[in-house]
Amino acid sequence: MTKDTLASEKKLDSGASSGEQPKQVVNKSFIVAQWRLIIILLLVIAVAGMYVWKNVAVNRATVQLTEKAGRIITDQNRKFLRLAVVPLVWAVRSEMIRENYDQINLYLNQFVKEQNMKEIVVAKPDGAIVVSTNKKFEGKPVTDIFPASVLQEDKLMVSTLENGDIMVASPVMGLSTKVGVLILLYTPESYNLQAP
Repeated sequence: MTKDTLASEKKLDSGASSGEQPKQVVNKSFIVAQWRLIIILLLVIAVAGMYVWKNVAVNRATVQLTEKAGRIITDQNRKFLRLAVVPLVWAVRSEMIRENYDQINLYLNQFVKEQNMKEIVVAKPDGAIVVSTNKKFEGKPVTDIFPASVLQEDKLMVSTLENGDIMVASPVMGLSTKVGVLILLYTPESYNLQAP
């Protein structure tokens, strides 16, 4: 044998005994042999990641849309009540000037029959309730039931109470002075904006 052949055999023997060379060959051969499986695995991971990302984005958009729709519904309820109270106050005004409380009682009892109307109260400027759809309230001070601020209001006020009811308070103006205050409580209809 020649010197070159002996030297190459020694290199092969020394590489085989250390174990480094065959491992690298085995690792490269696994990647090369299983390249299809690795690509499929990477594609599955990418598709799963996109699915999770889209699902999170859709849930976030649904929450935002639900909140926006809830705000719009509440705003529409408030506008409706503002619009409905104005003519009622005009009718109550004319009867309060004449001190015709029986007619006011008829107006209020008819009005409270509408869907979600909870309570309507008419009080004098001193705070004494003169007409109410709940007869237990008549004669009592309005501040026992409602915030004292309703007596000081000089314009129509719409607010939401802690329990979710909407309160509308409007002054009943005579020719030059306030002759009373009308307070209306409305329970908004509950709604579910989630998909069935």
